[in-house]
Amino acid sequence: MRTILLAVFAACLIVAGSAAGVFASDEKDVSAAKIGVVDMQTVASQSAPAEAAKKQMDGKFGKERESLEKQGEALKKRAESLKNPKISEEKKLEFIRAKQDLDQKTRNFVRKVEQEEVKLRQDMVTLVFQASYEVARARGFNFVVDVTAGGVLYADQAMDLTQDVLAEVNRLYKEKNAKKDDTKKDEKKGADQKK
Repeated sequence: MRTILLAVFAACLIVAGSAAGVFASDEKDVSAAKIGVVDMQTVASQSAPAEAAKKQMDGKFGKERESLEKQGEALKKRAESLKNPKISEEKKLEFIRAKQDLDQKTRNFVRKVEQEEVKLRQDMVTLVFQASYEVARARGFNFVVDVTAGGVLYADQAMDLTQDVLAEVNRLYKEKNAKKDDTKKDEKKGADQKK
């Protein structure tokens, strides 16, 4: 999908370049496109919302993950004991049931984690796009391209907006959280006044 988007983007640039040549012959001033690049991988891993999401996921699912890992280790130990030829068929069946139960719990856990990650990624993408827009607009860039998408082989350092976008994502995240905190305080104050 990214390859298709990059190809379309490249075609648009070529068409824009051709059109600029046509309009330039009419002696109109056509400015060159100013393209910026952002390393989305860096923004997604080093930003304040990314760190907060990791803490949120650990807080929400950490204990359950640890419990499943402990159950898995216990099953491995039981599997070793089943190698003894004197073990009854009943013990082997108990082990199989326990393994199936753990497999089902693990699948359910993975589904819950994936659903939560999708929500967090959507929030992150929204912040990154908003930050990219703000930085590009403020610095006069016409296009911003994701370096990690694989289409950029070289970019001048002056075109790299990664740190600016990272700072803007952090600023927007703090602003968003401050608004949430203010809303909670207002709700609590309203509830206290009703009493």
